[in-house]
Amino acid sequence: MDLVIFMGHHKVGSSSLQSWLSTNWLRLAQAGILYPAVEMQGLAANLAMALSGNPDPAATNPITASNPINVREAHNALAFKMMAESAEKREVPPWHQKLPGSGQMIRAIRQQALAMQPKAVVLCSEVFANFGPMPPRLLKRLKTLFPKANVRIVCTLRRPDSYVTSWHGQRLKFGHHLRALREDGLEEHFGSIHFNYRRMLARWVEVFPKAEFAFRDYAEVLASGGSVPDFMAASRLDWPEGLVEVENSNPSLPLAAMEIARLGNQELPGGAAKALREHLIGSGKRLDYVSNSEVEMFGEANRALMLERFRPIDAWLGQVVGRNRFFADLEEVGETRPVPELEAARAGLELVRADEGFSELRRDARGFVKKLSLG
Repeated sequence: MDLVIFMGHHKVGSSSLQSWLSTNWLRLAQAGILYPAVEMQGLAANLAMALSGNPDPAATNPITASNPINVREAHNALAFKMMAESAEKREVPPWHQKLPGSGQMIRAIRQQALAMQPKAVVLCSEVFANFGPMPPRLLKRLKTLFPKANVRIVCTLRRPDSYVTSWHGQRLKFGHHLRALREDGLEEHFGSIHFNYRRMLARWVEVFPKAEFAFRDYAEVLASGGSVPDFMAASRLDWPEGLVEVENSNPSLPLAAMEIARLGNQELPGGAAKALREHLIGSGKRLDYVSNSEVEMFGEANRALMLERFRPIDAWLGQVVGRNRFFADLEEVGETRPVPELEAARAGLELVRADEGFSELRRDARGFVKKLSLG
């Protein structure tokens, strides 16, 4: 049996990949590829799909039609639970509710594999990326899940400037209070897995010495058609035909709107800040913001520092995959983009105020936008 683990990184299309795997659960199971559930909601959803005989989740019952997060991102739930049980200061995020203990989750995975005898089991979670700097027992539990399996580990990595920008936006979506990347907000990333990819991956390589690793450059993933077709190729599994395609599952804030959202998180109450963020995300589909590719989030000095700090990390990655460097375009990290963030944000602010949909934003969030100055 093959065990294929997609372990991240964050912000590389993992949400779309998880949605695709859960949506196609029945077709995959019939082809001998198990995307296992970890708790009762997921097991019930999969059972309903199997009993219906219809691989379209919308045609079965309310659980599978709504594709809830514990069904769609089952292995995120597993990873969060494992971390919460291993570290005092970690908690399972509130969007994953009513989870059993991780031991029961792992038993559920094994029992599904025992009953179904698949050719391959696929575990998919960007949260697994957090295991690297944590106690080794977390990775060892994954290693002993199926001791005799042929293990392939797929990891997609974004160039650090692209990744930090995207992760900054994701944290804004979570409602975090953040410092601007163009100021000193970059510093907190340097020691974390969100910049130090060696810290994220070294223990995986150590704990899984016999595994086959597929480290993917996100630029190559996009060129191959996105996270789903790239994973299909990197996993080297025999995928069935007729699988259902899915839409992007994790829409992002436009870069030109990030500063508006950042200040909103700091100055508005939680509900109003969330309403503003959701409005800004939706507005990206209809407003002519400065293109993301044109917006400079860091500034020249921070880009130079980022490039200097990442060069040894890139060299290590290159050594692991057997080439001189991992990111062929790494030097572009030091190149600034033409439109500074504040300039793009000022233009974006005017677009938001003039948008016909602005009147639908709740009053306190609308008042904040009207008064906001980005001098």
